[in-house]
Amino acid sequence: MSLHQGRRLSALALWLFVGLVAALPPGRAGADPGPRVTENLYDAAALPGGPLWRVGAFGLISRSKDSGRTWQTLPSRTTETLFAVDFADENRGWAVGRGGLILATTDGGDTWTAQDSGTKNHLFDVDAVGPKEVWALGDWGAILHTADGGKTWADRSLSEDVILNGMSWIDPQHGWIVGEIGKVYRTQDGGQTWSPLESGSEKSLFGVHFVDAMNGWAVGLDGLMLRTKDGGETWEVLRGNPQLGSLEAMGFLEALKNAGLYTVSIQGDFGVAAGDLGMILVSRDGGVTWTEEDVPGEWSLRWIRGLSLAKGMTGALVGSSGLTIPVVDGVLKYPGK
Repeated sequence: MSLHQGRRLSALALWLFVGLVAALPPGRAGADPGPRVTENLYDAAALPGGPLWRVGAFGLISRSKDSGRTWQTLPSRTTETLFAVDFADENRGWAVGRGGLILATTDGGDTWTAQDSGTKNHLFDVDAVGPKEVWALGDWGAILHTADGGKTWADRSLSEDVILNGMSWIDPQHGWIVGEIGKVYRTQDGGQTWSPLESGSEKSLFGVHFVDAMNGWAVGLDGLMLRTKDGGETWEVLRGNPQLGSLEAMGFLEALKNAGLYTVSIQGDFGVAAGDLGMILVSRDGGVTWTEEDVPGEWSLRWIRGLSLAKGMTGALVGSSGLTIPVVDGVLKYPGK
């Protein structure tokens, strides 16, 4: 078996594991008093003082206008899984998913229209850096860009075959991408070129968030959390072991304490990172230190895949079997609590 094949099988095995965990019976859903959503949710989007959106399996798109207390299902006109969603403002948003699917809305999610991505590669993340400028990325090094709201999408894919999982932009010129085997890329020219950076680990990275041109965080397998203070040139380990093979050396209880992290976001002094087995980390000092949340027992075996925080410390975390945890004024509102 080639190294390439091995990496692909490892990625597939991870998603199969996630699917098995998602099949566990759901707990209470006090935060969603309407018809219970049991589909896996993969991402959320939040705007300051505005609505929340979430996307997931079978083309699910829903919106909340009351900080996540109630949700309205919106017609996506697809049954394909949606992995990511982002909004430029309260009206214009994009969702991406399996097989290169891109959906767009100009009316806050009331209606969605498919756009021609030009690829069949799965798309795992999308970032609206302006009203008409949007980036999407995914499998096989796929990177797509539009400067006209999605009327046309340009292929900016890497020549390297690598699974790209997440990205973060601080402005239209400066962005970062993370992916499998510890890959990190940076652009300083609006995506015209992407430079590889050394993360110091070969473990897959799933989420990344930068607050300015220097300070950023990345999270990945085995509870790995990295921080950079120089734009990604160097990374320090805040949590986990960056070395491959560390999971095999762990005992079962230790492995539970180092559940994989999929997503991270910071707004001011408030930060959240989340992942497998109900793992949620919170920072109250701008990402310098992180404390593990005491997650209610019925949620402790669920995975959390998506997270969005807006200014004002509001947003939502989403995950398996419809799990949705709204964030209001920096407080996580656990379902049923």
